[in-house]
Amino acid sequence: MINPESFSTAPHFEKRIVKAYSPSHITGFFMICDNRNPLYKGSVGGGIVLDAGCLSEVSLNAPLEARTELRINGVETEEADTTKYVVDSMIGKCEQEVNVTVSANFEVPVGCGFGASGAGALSTACALNKLLSLNMTFSEVAQIAHLAEVENGTGLGDVIAEAYGGVVIRRKPGPPGIGVIEKIPSPDAEEKISSVTFGTKSTKAVLADDSLKRRINEAGKAALKELMKKLNLDNFMRVSRDFSLRSGVISDKCRDAIEAVDAEGKVASVAMLGETVFVVGDSEALNEFGEVKESRISDVGARII
Repeated sequence: MINPESFSTAPHFEKRIVKAYSPSHITGFFMICDNRNPLYKGSVGGGIVLDAGCLSEVSLNAPLEARTELRINGVETEEADTTKYVVDSMIGKCEQEVNVTVSANFEVPVGCGFGASGAGALSTACALNKLLSLNMTFSEVAQIAHLAEVENGTGLGDVIAEAYGGVVIRRKPGPPGIGVIEKIPSPDAEEKISSVTFGTKSTKAVLADDSLKRRINEAGKAALKELMKKLNLDNFMRVSRDFSLRSGVISDKCRDAIEAVDAEGKVASVAMLGETVFVVGDSEALNEFGEVKESRISDVGARII
C-alpha cells in the first residue's frame, strides 16, 4: 500500500498518473430490485455496452496540496457525488491520509441514459485501485462503484454491464461477484449504435415514484420473458421498444422518433433512464430529430489504460 510520507522529504515530487477506461451502457428494459443491502439492490434487464465511455485519470497529490480535487470534462466540481463516494471509499482504505486529483472525461452526455455516472465511478475505482496499490480484486473494485450508484440514486445496473461489455442480460441484480449476467451474441463485432439525445432526465426522480416503478416492473417482466424466447440483437431491440412504449417513462419527442424509425422499417428504442433514442446501424428518419451520434458496441469492459 502506498505511503504518502515516503515522498514528503523528497526534493522533487513527480506526479504519477494512472488512467482507466469504462465503456458506457444503454439499458433497453429493466426491473427494479429493492434490497436493504445496497450490494444486493439493483436491477435485472437488458442493455448494450458502447465503446464510447469515460476515461478517468487519477494522481496522488503532493503533501502540501491538502485537498482532493474532482474534475468533470476539465472543470473542477463539488457536485459529482457518485464519483466522490468512490474516492472517499478508496482513499479511506489507505493507512495514511492521502489526497488525489480525479479527472473524468466523458465521450457520452451525462444524465441522458448512457450510464455515464456508472462509467465514471467504475473507471475512477479501477484507476485508484492501481494508484493506491490497494490490491483489490476487480469484483471488489466494481462493488464500490455499484454502491456509489445505488447510494446516490444515479443507477442500478450499469456497473455490472460496463464491467464486462457486450449485449448483456442482467439475470440477477448487483455488481460483479453478486449479480449474474449473460451475453447475447452480437451479429457483427463492428456493429454500431446510432442515437439522438433530446435532453436529460433524473434517475433519482423516476426511482422515487412508486406507481411508475410498478409500471416499469410489469413492463420489464414481460420484456425479459419475450427476449428469452429468442436471444438475439433484433429481438432485444423489439422488446426494448415495447418496454419503452408500455412503461410510461418516455417523452412525446422520444415516442415520435420511435414511430418515425418504425415507419422506415427499423426498430428504435429509448435509453433508460434518459431522453435518448437509439437504433442499430443507420437511420435516415433519426436524422430528422437532431444530431446523430454513433458508437460501436464494445465487447470488453472497464480496464486500466
